[in-house]
Amino acid sequence: MDNKKLKDLLVELVKKENGRPIQKNLLYKKLTKKQFVNKSAFFIALDELVLESTLKVIFQNKVILGYINGPLIEGSEFEGLIFLNSKGDGFVKRIDSDLSEVYINKKNTLNALNGDKVICCLMDKQKNTNFNKTTSLLKDGVILKVVERNKDFFTGTFNKTKDGYFIKVDDEKFGLIVKLDSIDGLVNGHKILFKIWNIKDNIAYATVSKIIGHENDVGTDILSIVYDSGIEPEFSDEVIKESSKIDYDFNEEEVSNRVDLTHLDIITIDPRTSKDLDDAIYVEKRGDNFKLYVAIADVSYYVKINSQVDIEANKRSTSVYLVNKVIPMLPHNLSNDICSLNENEKRMAMTCEMDIDSKGNFLDIKVYPAIIMSKKRFAYEDVNEFFNNFKSNSIKENLQLMLKNAYSLFKILKTKRENNGYIEFDIPEPKIILDENEKIIDIQKKETGEAQNMIECFMVAANEAVTIKFNESLKDAKFIYRVHDKPEDKKIEAFKIEANKLNFKFDNDIHNLKPNTISRWLRQNLDNPNKELINMILLRTMAKAKYDTNNIGHFGLALKNYTHFTSPIRRYPDLIVHRLFRMFLLEKNKYTDKQRNELLDNLKEICDHSTECEIIATNVERDVNSMKFAEYMQSKIGKTYIGMVTYITSFGIFVRLDNTIEGCAKHENIKGDFYEFDQDKLIYKGKNTNKILSLGTKVEIKVIGSNKTNRKIDFEITKIF
Repeated sequence: MDNKKLKDLLVELVKKENGRPIQKNLLYKKLTKKQFVNKSAFFIALDELVLESTLKVIFQNKVILGYINGPLIEGSEFEGLIFLNSKGDGFVKRIDSDLSEVYINKKNTLNALNGDKVICCLMDKQKNTNFNKTTSLLKDGVILKVVERNKDFFTGTFNKTKDGYFIKVDDEKFGLIVKLDSIDGLVNGHKILFKIWNIKDNIAYATVSKIIGHENDVGTDILSIVYDSGIEPEFSDEVIKESSKIDYDFNEEEVSNRVDLTHLDIITIDPRTSKDLDDAIYVEKRGDNFKLYVAIADVSYYVKINSQVDIEANKRSTSVYLVNKVIPMLPHNLSNDICSLNENEKRMAMTCEMDIDSKGNFLDIKVYPAIIMSKKRFAYEDVNEFFNNFKSNSIKENLQLMLKNAYSLFKILKTKRENNGYIEFDIPEPKIILDENEKIIDIQKKETGEAQNMIECFMVAANEAVTIKFNESLKDAKFIYRVHDKPEDKKIEAFKIEANKLNFKFDNDIHNLKPNTISRWLRQNLDNPNKELINMILLRTMAKAKYDTNNIGHFGLALKNYTHFTSPIRRYPDLIVHRLFRMFLLEKNKYTDKQRNELLDNLKEICDHSTECEIIATNVERDVNSMKFAEYMQSKIGKTYIGMVTYITSFGIFVRLDNTIEGCAKHENIKGDFYEFDQDKLIYKGKNTNKILSLGTKVEIKVIGSNKTNRKIDFEITKIF
């Protein structure tokens, strides 16, 4: 009997079991009753069927029916993005459609990689729930064509073997064998960036683009994540050369065209380690009213349109803040020196001057280029200490008075924001402590005091004010807005179901939401012991903020007009907002209509690109943190901790520890009973004890594994409280 006929016969025999697992030896006996086949041929055919996913081996060496393709449905083709898991299976999400995702078995991916744009065709087949219960409600599909690769560059580790080498790719969802066209200069343990130039028969043919460093070298782990994301941490020689020619340029003509604010007691308040100081404040009390100055580094004065620095800043769009370093949007001589509002040094600044009444309303708004000189560089800790009793032996009296005025205005603006419905999420963030070798030694919760909240409040006020000013000055003109849509009804419905399980009190007003609806819910539940978890679930429910030329308002901030103006050193949209003010309001005669029209034509593209870069940067920051968490927990294996259940799936339970680290306890690692998963209630219930594991359940866990490369931490649940 040839191999194909043997495989077909084995599939028929397993089908006759009607979903019951069958021992391999028993399957062989049933096969030989029909026709004698030697054992080696049997096991070769069986292994091939398992590799193809047609059969599946489960516990106790038993076999069940795996995945079998059905006929293609004519005319069902569609374009979408494929998202793979570590096992090689995936889902295709339709582009520009809310229709259900389509399940793709690993045998039907056509060498598509995670995130690729593909053409998918549906199959007409009955679901085999023995194969994958979690996909039983989804339609099945097969990839017909890879339209566009999500990325060509990947990172991995070069490993030499007796027979040659292999590349352990960092992305666990990358399921192909990598074959390099040259291994010159590579040694065992090198982390490399490689570019794929062809994929055929499950092999990715690639070229080494960069040797990042050895896997044991300090910082190589973080750089690998950076390069894998497509971020280039170094500037080109052309950009460095151009930026090095930029100087402070305090010429008489420029100085005469600016408002001189050097007499004001302007200050900066930042983290103690910050080097790019791009915002400064001054507050003056005038009767019952206030005057707030927010002075921002005048980056658009130094970065000229379509210069090499400008083109690179547009490409990067944002600075990336990692645990050990900053990958800046601008070269260091600009971000940390010329444009940084350093103490006792004159600097060019774009300034928003706001007159504000005792209720927090804007009375007048001015935006103009100025010259400032910061009188003091404060760290957040210094100002928080002063705010404890408003006394200090180390702060000059004039600056103490200014800080008191600033605090008074902050409280007024904060009250107004709360009344408007500003949504404030109370979710602790991690602070990772590294030693001199960049090894993680501790994880703490970030402390946020009144100084941080005050500066954030003033920056929000300035961002709102400049948007109002631009719109009032130029009706119907294009502008860059920072927008945030309200959450979808179906997500709020899902939130309500989960929140009810956590004894969350809220009224029935869940449709046509307004920001003050959600802020009211949060205020009503300040005494809820699960409020941190509820905040996390609610944050997942919210839409993502983005940049757009269409102003739909900012739901989370409860503002109709909002942009990003206050951080042009680290965000390209802010630089463009400054440029829009220059070109259309402040210095019209210095620009041509052609330049103005070109900028307006590119605004939407700048918005979309900036949003995309922001997402990438956020993901890199999260992945670096997750990697450092896993590194930290490698030394904690065997130790026990108390945590809280934050997420429940069919394969296991996610638990968050007090230090913000999260790990997963797989189904089989929930000890003390046999726990069954209830898909409808999203709980695990003990078969004998009737104990229930649900969102918010307090548990004791033991750390049983931690993988730094995959950034995964494995827990065992040892006790349920």
